[in-house]
Amino acid sequence: MKIINISGPINSGKTTVSKLLTEKLPYCFFIEVDNLLSDEEQKKMNLKLEEGWAERLKRLDEIIIKEKKNRCYENIIFAYPMTDRTYHRWKLWEDKNTKFINVTLSPDIEICLKNRGNRELTEWEKQRIKQMYAQNYNAPQCADIVIDNGKQTPEETVTEIISFIKGKEIDENI
Repeated sequence: MKIINISGPINSGKTTVSKLLTEKLPYCFFIEVDNLLSDEEQKKMNLKLEEGWAERLKRLDEIIIKEKKNRCYENIIFAYPMTDRTYHRWKLWEDKNTKFINVTLSPDIEICLKNRGNRELTEWEKQRIKQMYAQNYNAPQCADIVIDNGKQTPEETVTEIISFIKGKEIDENI
């Protein structure tokens, strides 16, 4: 089993690429981390922003552990901006049958700051994007591969990811 995180700053294409990758890889399951806790549920639980994200990650861990036991999927994909802390936490999912792969999308900041597709960025999101670039979310040391997807289509990005994964399978026999 491969557990694949598509990482990167806000508006880098994580969800779009994750959904396309889910369609291309066999026996896939996509987890939309943003949807693991609704804003309404977060308010009912009286959770601040950071506490809400911690709850989402707790729920993600629970789903991954359950799916590892069930072994129904060859690939589990989720999209979440990676930090060193979450990387080391998620590396613990690895065992003799499971490999964790972190793919980071890294378009130029100017691309992330533009409205893309149907998404209209809020001022808060634009400020957070700048902050994420300053904190190296676009090029973390913990990335297995960093892809500048700013000048390619999501489909081209998916092709690059699949090529990388196939190369890892050969190198590491996963």
